[in-house]
Order: sequence, then C-alpha cells, then structure tokens
Amino acid sequence: MKRIFAIIVAAVLTLTVLTACGGAKNVNLNDLMKKINDTYGLSGLTTVEDSDNLNRYYRTPKEDVKQFAAEFTKAASDGYTEVVIVEANDADAAGRVKTQLETRLRSQLSDAKSYNAEQVSMIEACSVKEKGNFVWLVISDKQADINAEIEKALK
Repeated sequence: MKRIFAIIVAAVLTLTVLTACGGAKNVNLNDLMKKINDTYGLSGLTTVEDSDNLNRYYRTPKEDVKQFAAEFTKAASDGYTEVVIVEANDADAAGRVKTQLETRLRSQLSDAKSYNAEQVSMIEACSVKEKGNFVWLVISDKQADINAEIEKALK
C-alpha cells in the first residue's frame, strides 16, 4: 500500500512539474512586432534584419537567440523609440540577453542626456522585462501599453 501511494505521489509531482514548466509558448515575434506597430502607430523605425545585426546593436550572441524581432530609431534627433523582443534558447541565455538589453537601455539613457534631454524621463521609466525565456525592452512614450501587449501575447 505504501509503495502504491509513493508511486501515485511521484506521478502527481511529475505532472505538476511538467505542467508548471510547460510553457514553451509558440509566439511568432515578427507577427507580434507587426501588431505592435499597427496598434501603436510605430513607423519609420529601422528593423534589425538578422542575428548578426542583433549582435551588432545589442551585443546578443547568436547562439543565445531562438528568435527575435527588433526595431529602433537610428538618430537621436528622431527621438528614442525601440522595441526589442527576444526568445532565448534557455534560462541561462535569457539571463545573458537581459544583461545586454539592460546595457543598451543605460546606453540610450546616457545618449539622451547628451543629445535629447527632453526624452530622459521617458527612458528612465523604461526597463527590461522577462517572462520565461522571453526578454524584451521597450523604449517609447507608449511603453506601458506595449509591455502589456507583449505580456498578453506571451500568456
């Protein structure tokens, strides 16, 4: 009887763990970016086309990235709008991606203090977000709404 009880408990615990971790969410990040652009009127942004350029702009190693979508304004004179969403390969990779996006956010803040001071408070309100292996950075005056849209898509 004890043995049967132990097997049942082990099975329940295994199912609980698998259900809790079962979240390999299938979200096409390019489709999500298009929806964000359409919903929030983001236009004129430069699209990061490939993982080499993602590494160039965000110092994110290609081997850490499963998929991504990223767009940003190129010139400080055009303001600071940036949306970067990355699905990392695993939790360790997500941690590295988060660190790199935080570095990018600090860099943009520093740049704004030198070239576009009126946008400093907007950038200071932004932060890198994460959910599972998804990590993202939104720099925008609509960042709260865009972050909510991303979180909704990742549920």
